[in-house]
Amino acid sequence: MANKRRPKKVKPPYRKYVGGVGFSHTRDGGQPSSENDLSYIEQFDQLEVGTPFQSSHHTESYLQEHSADLSPSGGDKMKLPLELFALIIFMMDTDDIKLNVVLVCRAWYLICIPRLYHTPKLASRNFIKFVETVLADRKRKTCENVVHLDLSPIIQSGKNSYVSKILRRCSKNLISFTAPQTSFGIAPLISLKSCQNLRYLDLGLVSETVNLKELFLAIQNFQALTHLSFPRSSIECKGYRDFQWPPNLQYLKLSGGISNEFVQETVFPNTIKILEFSFCPQINEHSIYTVLAKIGDNLKQLYFHYPMPALKDNSLDHVFRYCSNLKVLQLMIDYCTKWVFCEYFFTSLPYPRPLRTLILECSGHLGQTFKIHPDDITIALCEGRLPCLKTVRISSRLGWDSHSDDVGDLVSSLEEENEGSLYVTY
Repeated sequence: MANKRRPKKVKPPYRKYVGGVGFSHTRDGGQPSSENDLSYIEQFDQLEVGTPFQSSHHTESYLQEHSADLSPSGGDKMKLPLELFALIIFMMDTDDIKLNVVLVCRAWYLICIPRLYHTPKLASRNFIKFVETVLADRKRKTCENVVHLDLSPIIQSGKNSYVSKILRRCSKNLISFTAPQTSFGIAPLISLKSCQNLRYLDLGLVSETVNLKELFLAIQNFQALTHLSFPRSSIECKGYRDFQWPPNLQYLKLSGGISNEFVQETVFPNTIKILEFSFCPQINEHSIYTVLAKIGDNLKQLYFHYPMPALKDNSLDHVFRYCSNLKVLQLMIDYCTKWVFCEYFFTSLPYPRPLRTLILECSGHLGQTFKIHPDDITIALCEGRLPCLKTVRISSRLGWDSHSDDVGDLVSSLEEENEGSLYVTY
């Protein structure tokens, strides 16, 4: 039996703001007033967090489909439509999206989450939390918002199991992936097969031994892949004879255990525009020119990095003979001489040679600083062998004196020909 002498509970009136639109009070049994439209807030549940905002056009078209369901019934209570909010937030940098912006209302939360997870900035301090969020949030499918995934700052925290699970969960819309510096074993390679929309794959920082045969099997069905960097720590090169290169490959970086047989027998696609050689201990001079004979005329940029122990001190002197359409060329002084700019190694072309940027790097070992002199490039400019050359970047380890007359003549020739300049890198 109820105690009638007990005083009744009195609920003090207060205002409850909802998304900045109207208010509700708890009088009359806690029923909301007619001035509010709580169904407007409930309708935000119809938005799916898993839908990625890959571009501003996609964002606009996506929110236009839901604008009728998300518009307030009060008429002109909302100043801007959700499409404009989504476009503004998508153009913002992730560092500018503070926690207060996410907590404004449910609509802003659903708009900000795809932007925050579009290109997550990961480090060792937040990598574990990111893994837990991606693996635990299966209902909202937050992982499907990840488009660009860069794990290069991850060193000790990047276990094979974590990387494998992340790749498998984020595979639906993943376009760019950079592997961590330590672990990338069999499990991540198997999960990599599910990333069918991948365009950029960089394994150059992986220090763990990678099986190239498994890598070939993982990427052979990547029709959209345009950038590929081989791991530097691979030691065996098998299974390449049955390997089908991605048809749209434009950038290729060869490194690690790439063998001479692989380079000589592989049919590289003609779509490759940028080619790099980095730490290939087995590749010799004959293999390099075999590749350049196949795709040299299609290359726009060519880079050689140190070390390449199988090359001789003059192995790169014939580069201009095989590559006529280069716009950017990086040479290692350790593997070329001054004769690389000689007229005998330049083939005659019906058009001006389009080389615009020349990069000269040096390991700094004894005897390397005297192999190329500034006058060698100056003579090539004055005689018209490099008519489009505008930028020359040299390493400080070359030992060129920037105040000498020879360097001054080179700078004057660059300025007179194409208003170019000389830069020294440290």
